Amino acid sequence: MKKSAFFDFLNRRENLDFDDFLASSQEDDDYINWNEFLLPQQYGLEPELEYQAIRTSCALFDVSPIRKIQITGYEAGLFLDYVLTRPVSTAPSMRGIYVAFCNNDGSLKDDAILYKYSDDDYLLMPSDINHSDYFELIRQKLEISSADLHIRECTDDWCGMAIQGPLSTAVLSSMGFPVIEELAPFGVLDYPFADGTIRIARMGFTADLGYECWLPPEMIEPFKQSIEKARQHMGIAIPGYGLRALEACRFEGGFVVAGWDFATELDPDPDFQRSPFEVGLGWLVKLDGNDFVGRDALVQQQKIGQTYVLRSMRTQSQVKPVDGAAVFAMVDGHNEKQVGSINSSAWSWGLQLTIGNVSLEAEFANLETVWFKQNGSLFTVDLTQGPMIHLPRRNIVPAPLLLK
Repeated sequence: MKKSAFFDFLNRRENLDFDDFLASSQEDDDYINWNEFLLPQQYGLEPELEYQAIRTSCALFDVSPIRKIQITGYEAGLFLDYVLTRPVSTAPSMRGIYVAFCNNDGSLKDDAILYKYSDDDYLLMPSDINHSDYFELIRQKLEISSADLHIRECTDDWCGMAIQGPLSTAVLSSMGFPVIEELAPFGVLDYPFADGTIRIARMGFTADLGYECWLPPEMIEPFKQSIEKARQHMGIAIPGYGLRALEACRFEGGFVVAGWDFATELDPDPDFQRSPFEVGLGWLVKLDGNDFVGRDALVQQQKIGQTYVLRSMRTQSQVKPVDGAAVFAMVDGHNEKQVGSINSSAWSWGLQLTIGNVSLEAEFANLETVWFKQNGSLFTVDLTQGPMIHLPRRNIVPAPLLLK
């Protein structure tokens, strides 16, 4: 298990460095394996502190471990338009784009963030799956020469820090990035920094105002120093946050994650394969455009109907349901029937509820209440559709520099 770029900088555990933490911790309970890097559940003993910093001030997340694939060349747009479920060759440059790609049967292969820097320069950030062999097969199928398309793994070339929360714009401004408040959602700007260039995108996975900063490894130290200066100047902690706080935020925002909300080749499960429509990502699919992998299967699914729908769940109980737990409802007034399963869930300190995502059989899409059973008890779950929170600051331009 490897240490990510900013672990030491974010670690708040006294007298417990990375090696000690790894030796004394248990995978899944204390951390997860993210692309062979350690992602802690929290950086101290207080995940609620990390969550509250995201929602009321500003907090930091080390996104360095995410897999990064550079796709360049004259035919880069053609290649990506065929791999992804919507075209990107016609999108504006210097943008972040949320994308999905499918298997031939229409099931999701992965979702990803794609940064488009120019018509022949893209950076794809999937979950933690190595798609190199698959991409090479697609290149050969499209008969694109290696001179016109270059696909290169570059995970270690870029370190990343997500800066999230209502004061994230003010923090970046204090760090020395002028007019950052004018950057629109999904926009990307290059800034000169420490004898190099840092790329800042108005992006994030917290459903809040936030940014992602991408820099080469040699700029890590001056970048950390600029954060320390912002901490001192603004008088706020700006802590790091781990998976527990992130999970609460992503469920509040109605986001899905590969592996947790649909099966991938890293953990294949035929019963957990889902199409984009079945996990709420139908808006990423453009069926009336060019051909792409899985298009015919998705067209057919639209004709006959999908098997599952995604719903957001909330329950008053602080009992965390087991991932994959069955959910039940009364059918025909008197028959208890399994109608779906809970993908994953987390406690939301802001909503004071256990929240998560449920994969529901499509014929029961109108259900508003279901239940799950655990340790001999029954727990009622309310179902909704879409995000649980809507924060205007996330999208307004100029972004707020002060708390109101």
